[in-house]
Amino acid sequence: MTMKRFRVGTAGIGLLLLSAGACSPGAPRAVFREERCDLGLVRQGENVVHAFFVHNAGKTALQFQGASLSLPGMTCRLPREVAPGGDGQIQIEWSTSHLQGRVEAEAVVRMNDPTRPEGRLVLTGVVEGPVELRPLPEVFLSAFQGEIASRALTLVNHQKHPIDARQLRPGGAHFTSQLRPMKAGDLFELVVGVAPGVTPGRYDESLMIDVDGPEAVRLEVPVHLLVRADLYASPDVVDFGDIQVDHSAQAPGVLDLLRQTILVKKRAGEFRIASVRTDVPALLLTKAPLGSSSTFRIEVALSPERLARGTLAGSIWIATDDRQIPEIVIPVHGRAL
Repeated sequence: MTMKRFRVGTAGIGLLLLSAGACSPGAPRAVFREERCDLGLVRQGENVVHAFFVHNAGKTALQFQGASLSLPGMTCRLPREVAPGGDGQIQIEWSTSHLQGRVEAEAVVRMNDPTRPEGRLVLTGVVEGPVELRPLPEVFLSAFQGEIASRALTLVNHQKHPIDARQLRPGGAHFTSQLRPMKAGDLFELVVGVAPGVTPGRYDESLMIDVDGPEAVRLEVPVHLLVRADLYASPDVVDFGDIQVDHSAQAPGVLDLLRQTILVKKRAGEFRIASVRTDVPALLLTKAPLGSSSTFRIEVALSPERLARGTLAGSIWIATDDRQIPEIVIPVHGRAL
């Protein structure tokens, strides 16, 4: 028996460049019969092939220069050129071996049409594997520290014959999991919970399920955990990315678009923020409201006068009157170029 292994919910980007002759002068005009196709229900593992037809309504040859593909497993065949008044076809082949659920893929074809240098061709469908996790192929679970929380998913058998499913290991470093049959051979319930004693933080782990049946499958199910303290900040990091200093100096208001808001919340009751400080000179920090509250807003802005080329790496320290969590530290990332 051959066992397939795939990671549920994968995605990626592929790039395929196809050679084409030099662009000829004139005015070709691409007219596509369709630009979007719904494939409906597709069996996982099938190679889907679809042809998009294009008509050249211009007076010179329509030339194709390449295609950018949005998912791995895709290939694209382009005509070198389509004569004036002629028709051609763009053939897209798509392997669904590592896909599951509702999917969308696109091919952006590049042409010498001066009014439309790119054409976006989209394929959609629902890929049904031998088994499927519902409602999502991965687990997202958020809880406060010490809180009992769990998520339930259903493993569905799409094969004609019954299956048996089992976990390779029960739970992970920061979560618990249990798999039990709901309808023998066809439906199983997967329950994932936060393990006792997990400290606040973000955890990305996975669990493995072996499925025995007509087609043996090993599922790797991503598990994403967020455990919050009773007093927490959201978001828990400030990232400005790359900032073009010259552009921001010439266009007033650009830095305002980079302003970020941090919410500091308490699970129950009120608290006070004693101070907010940072070691990043370019930052301007404001806090509201004054006094006690269950939620505070901290506005993080950039000072045009103090922004200079270099790294914006540092931290923001929020001092509180909470005995359990007297301070919250928020990392700051970014570069001024």
